[in-house]
Amino acid sequence: MTEKESALHSSYIIDGIKCDTTPAELLAECFEEVVETAEDGRVYGDIIDESTDPPVTSFEYDEGKIHEYIRICAEADTDERPFRMLYPDAFTRQRIAKTLTDRLWNKGHYRIGDLRIWAEWAWNTRPLGNMAAFYLSVESASSYLFDLGVKLSGYLFEEVDGDSHAQFYSWLNDENESEDEGGDEFTFKESPYESHHPWISEERKCSSTLVPEEEGKIIYIPFDTCSYRIGGSLLAQLHGHNGGVGPHIEDPDYFIDCFEVVRELVEDGIVIAGTTVADGGLATAAASMCGDCGMTLDIHGLMASHQESDQVKILFGETPGVLLQIRDNDMDYLDSQLLLQDVAYYPVGQPCTEKGLHFSPASRSGVASILASLMGQASEGED
Repeated sequence: MTEKESALHSSYIIDGIKCDTTPAELLAECFEEVVETAEDGRVYGDIIDESTDPPVTSFEYDEGKIHEYIRICAEADTDERPFRMLYPDAFTRQRIAKTLTDRLWNKGHYRIGDLRIWAEWAWNTRPLGNMAAFYLSVESASSYLFDLGVKLSGYLFEEVDGDSHAQFYSWLNDENESEDEGGDEFTFKESPYESHHPWISEERKCSSTLVPEEEGKIIYIPFDTCSYRIGGSLLAQLHGHNGGVGPHIEDPDYFIDCFEVVRELVEDGIVIAGTTVADGGLATAAASMCGDCGMTLDIHGLMASHQESDQVKILFGETPGVLLQIRDNDMDYLDSQLLLQDVAYYPVGQPCTEKGLHFSPASRSGVASILASLMGQASEGED
């Protein structure tokens, strides 16, 4: 791999239109302090490329093969997942949302604004459309991080052969570090989404798999208000096609609300098990959460809320979110906290004695479907 500085500092002409800013200038907006975006007064030439749109697809998924789809998604290596060139905006935001959401489960005391992101692009620059996708990925990352209030600690671009990748890593800022018996402690200036003395440990606060209990609920909380789409998903990728229209992840304010309330629930011990919904969607996350236990999943209320008749879209669409295991006697508290933040949640299942993931064949009652739908409408927020 070789670093390619010109990709960061060059001007881009995409589809015949010159972009106003370079990738380096876009990323500079996400740093805590002003950074220089050019070195030694060098002048870089233009990079000219064309954007590509996802083709229309007639491929139809078989709802009778859902367990097979779960298996192939669960077996896929998602740590080095190739970048989805036809979905640069959605895929970039999904990767950022995943690295931030994964931090929810750690012991500590912090808020979303305390986290910092390191970004890496390992890119094959030769195929048509790849450099346009890189620029759109950077543009999306810059906009999303800025709106989330999460600062960039640094970034790297490297030219590679083969598949391209975009990786994002999150941690607390390492400035003013001091040791504390609770973990690593840092001091930040006061702001709505930062803490006075945030700290974080690599140890989990809650289990990643179901805790065997007699009673309990499985709660699903999507962290964006977008519609469920298969385009660019892991399921589509493993089937060798693009999947058509992708999700429009564009509600960072709602993501912040969801992140903050779930973080408090985890810190307060209300969440006894939790997992991130990302690669492979809700179904893959639920399967991984089963561990040595069993789960009965019922998505009928979720489908009614989103007025969606396709189970595959709901189960494998990669809208950022979480799955939580909550004790029955904590449900009223969870409801009050999520209602306070205007965050929609869906009771989608419960632990069961039979190992593995099972689906409820029975639809919700009419009243339950209406209530789920109303919750979904309340979560839409202001557009």
